[in-house]
Amino acid sequence: MRQYKIISVQKEEVASIHCNGCGTPIPRDKHGNFEETLHIEKEWGYLSKRDGEIHSIDLCQNCYEKWINTFAISPVSAYKNKE
Repeated sequence: MRQYKIISVQKEEVASIHCNGCGTPIPRDKHGNFEETLHIEKEWGYLSKRDGEIHSIDLCQNCYEKWINTFAISPVSAYKNKE
């Protein structure tokens, strides 16, 4: 026979996300999930000007579109239609 006990576990979860580009809060859908964003986290290495710094960026879809339109080489979609 199994006997169980209740334990409490603390965990960290995202409370809110704000776009680093425009500053607007990222809304949640009816299920509590955040709308799609681009999240980038970069730890800068030894040979960089920002050695040891960690940068974290979130961009809403609108700011992402504006940003990629400034690229000399456009990102290419990895998605391929299956026939």
